Amino acid sequence: MAKTAWGIELGTSSVKAVKLSGDRGGVALEDVAIIPLADFGLGGGTSQQDATAGALNELRSSKGIKKGDEVFVSISGQNTLGRIISLPPVPKERVRETIENEARSQIPIKLEEAVWDFQIIDEEDPEELRVNLYAAKKDVVDQIVDTCDMAGLQITGIQVAPLGIYNYIKYEMDDAVSDACVAIDIGADNTDVVIIDGQKTYVRVVPVAGNDITKALRARFKLSADDAENLKRRAHKSKDAAAVFEAMKPPLKDMVGEIYRAVGFYKSQNEDANINQLVMMGNGSKLLNIKKFFEQQLQYQVHKVDTPVRVSLARSVDPTEVQNNIQSLTVAIGLALQGLGLDEVNTINLIPPEYIEGQALAKVRTPFFAAGGIAAAGGIIALLLAILSTGGVGTVVEGASSLATEAKKRSDDVNGKNPPPSDKDRTYSLRNLAEGVVAVLPAGKAADAEEDAPAPMAVDLTARANEVPGMVARATTEALADYASGNPRTRIYYANFKPQGLSGAPLSGTASVLETSTEPGWTGAADDGTGGHYTAKRKFTFRVWIASELTPSIGQDEAHKALSDKLGKDGLIVEKLKAALLAEFKATGQLGGIEEKDLKRIDFAKNINVIVNQRSVLEYGAKTPELRLTDIVGTNIQLLKNNRGPKPARKLNESKFGVSEVSVTLTLNPVQAPQPPAEGDSE
Repeated sequence: MAKTAWGIELGTSSVKAVKLSGDRGGVALEDVAIIPLADFGLGGGTSQQDATAGALNELRSSKGIKKGDEVFVSISGQNTLGRIISLPPVPKERVRETIENEARSQIPIKLEEAVWDFQIIDEEDPEELRVNLYAAKKDVVDQIVDTCDMAGLQITGIQVAPLGIYNYIKYEMDDAVSDACVAIDIGADNTDVVIIDGQKTYVRVVPVAGNDITKALRARFKLSADDAENLKRRAHKSKDAAAVFEAMKPPLKDMVGEIYRAVGFYKSQNEDANINQLVMMGNGSKLLNIKKFFEQQLQYQVHKVDTPVRVSLARSVDPTEVQNNIQSLTVAIGLALQGLGLDEVNTINLIPPEYIEGQALAKVRTPFFAAGGIAAAGGIIALLLAILSTGGVGTVVEGASSLATEAKKRSDDVNGKNPPPSDKDRTYSLRNLAEGVVAVLPAGKAADAEEDAPAPMAVDLTARANEVPGMVARATTEALADYASGNPRTRIYYANFKPQGLSGAPLSGTASVLETSTEPGWTGAADDGTGGHYTAKRKFTFRVWIASELTPSIGQDEAHKALSDKLGKDGLIVEKLKAALLAEFKATGQLGGIEEKDLKRIDFAKNINVIVNQRSVLEYGAKTPELRLTDIVGTNIQLLKNNRGPKPARKLNESKFGVSEVSVTLTLNPVQAPQPPAEGDSE
């Protein structure tokens, strides 16, 4: 069991996180955080992804979450699909291969475009093997990974949110409930319905939820959205509580109908299922008379989530805070339970394999590179081949010590002779998959070298490809924050824009875009085409659009020049990015033997490019010579009231803006093998 683990639910309106610790078979709740996305601009022009990244960055920094910590985040049930698949009995080592063949006919998306995982269902039937299979589109999963990278948050797992509910119920509730029940998590936009039948699971997301109840109250009592929401939450204190509940009944009956349909479908596929208990969670479970209503309508025994029993509360948490929020923390707790590696929880993990490989490489890479250059080639080959052949990070970490021993042995072997060409080619191919050259320490005399000492050779410094996207985004946003807080000539804001993507197609309106491009190649092959190694030149470009508020004395050109002077070329962004790269070089052991004075000679110029361009008013389709607030944040700005964020001040609505595009590109060049000595040269 891991010592501690974080579970983080990525919601549509907030990020909810808990930290659990496990010791001597017990589990304790150590920390709780609920961060509204509205605090990071959601509803005021900031995209869902940017607001979530901001909230995660706040969580990471305020709670001290470090790389290497167990961190599981959620993916919504809407973005996943699940199946219970029956297979003929096969050896364990062939289960994944067999499922893959079966999944092609069961999953309505191409497996090459999906991330999927499975869990074997323990049933005593020697003639049949059954598994829970869950999958999600790769681009949806990649967006979650990118969001976490932007926040500097390294994750170890992505779990389906409804399966976090499964984990909570399996751990917290007694067997009479957890062996056969239907659980509902009533959110704002959707309700997750989770059927638990032993280890079998069936998930359905229904579009009837808290907002539908609010709409019903608005229509019945002619209220604003804010007032209707308050009435819904405080209905038990209303003088007209009976009338309020009557108004809530229609959407609640629709919800009951959806539960009936989900359970009915499951029973049609599993005739022995005996589902007659309901577990309620989510803020919707706090509504007036809702428990009694569901008991009457469904004829089920209904349970509400209450203060945890098996999960104890550490002294560091406020019991009242947990009591008030437990209904909305079940997913996060379930994710953290999985992070602790408990036996009774679901083990589905939709994190991309290449992300796991990158993490494993980061964890055990430093000792190999500390040996210096090609001397560690044998160890790197062993390590990377193990990573690329494993089914998960656990296998790599468990084998790290044996890999280290093998690496040491092979490193000693290559000290006296060059490794075989096939090994060298394989090494550089695998290194080019994982990293690229991002800076060079030029050849020259070291700061304190003796007069007659040989001049040091040029040194290529590399960065891990999986670290770079988040590094570029963080450096840019941190530089913008420094600029904004440094008394600039005009105030700046994020501005939505509809940019053209690398493929030439227009992208959806956004305040920022992170794009990548790769130029693959092959070098060093013999005349007959054999040998050589794979290379890759990769470019990571982060573009963000900034609106400068104009004044009678500062026009668009002046505002743009002020921004460009501070951020462009060798400005704040380059400083931040250089600092981040130096930290990467240090973390990966590449600065060993390099004097502090020599660090100033490191050349980043060919790899970092910052451009600040002025955008035309015409590109926004503005009807006036200058841009207004509605042009940069969308035409719905006038509707930002009630539950959609604060209405901007009149002065801001009347202000004029000029927009600049800040484009930051970091290039990873291929890691090249040393050229063989020319004929006649001494080795």
